[in-house]
Amino acid sequence: MSLIVLNGITKIFNRGRPDEFTALSDVSLEIEPRGLAVFRGPSGSGKTTLLSIVGCMAKPSAGRVLVKGREVTSLPDRFLTDIRRHTFGFIFQQLHLVRGISALENVILPAYPSGEGLASLRERGVRLLDLLGLAHRADTNVEWLSGGEAQRVAIARALINEPAIVIADEPTAHLDTKLSLDFMAAMERLKAEGKTILFASHDPLVYESTMVDRVLEMRDGRIVAERRAS
Repeated sequence: MSLIVLNGITKIFNRGRPDEFTALSDVSLEIEPRGLAVFRGPSGSGKTTLLSIVGCMAKPSAGRVLVKGREVTSLPDRFLTDIRRHTFGFIFQQLHLVRGISALENVILPAYPSGEGLASLRERGVRLLDLLGLAHRADTNVEWLSGGEAQRVAIARALINEPAIVIADEPTAHLDTKLSLDFMAAMERLKAEGKTILFASHDPLVYESTMVDRVLEMRDGRIVAERRAS
């Protein structure tokens, strides 16, 4: 069974106003579990908007979204928040780490609403940082981390709620080649663990990687081409 199904997704911003803009137009797509798909396209092609809808961060203007067989399009926001927390991990282009607190505290921040005990959260957070080679920096405030270390903290934070699906929006946009390759190596480990990974990217280091299963080309709010790994 497909992990995510999109049926006829359209997203219109500023409907009925002079600056009305159609970001997505009648997109239908099925995403299988345990793979890595990259949405590729120029700025304004709709890839970020599509991922925000897939990740239940935004609602479409028309169409239906199913996550793990459950129709989520019409669910109230409080239910979508719960689905986001337990199904998706997000890695943003801007890392949005909270300055003034430690790497570990940043990692466990998204899990606080779950009510899980702090000791258990800290243990899981340290384990994730250790997986990414950062256990020795757990108590360091994030403003003292290098760019690559901050990126790995963001990855650990995305994984703290043990999501099935990891979504990354232009994750290598501000990284040099070495850090980009390090990031892709971390994603390869997650894929091997059974995570489903979705990227929006126009970086060849991402979409030309041998670990990518699908590349979906987007333009003008539509998927215009698809390439699958042989």
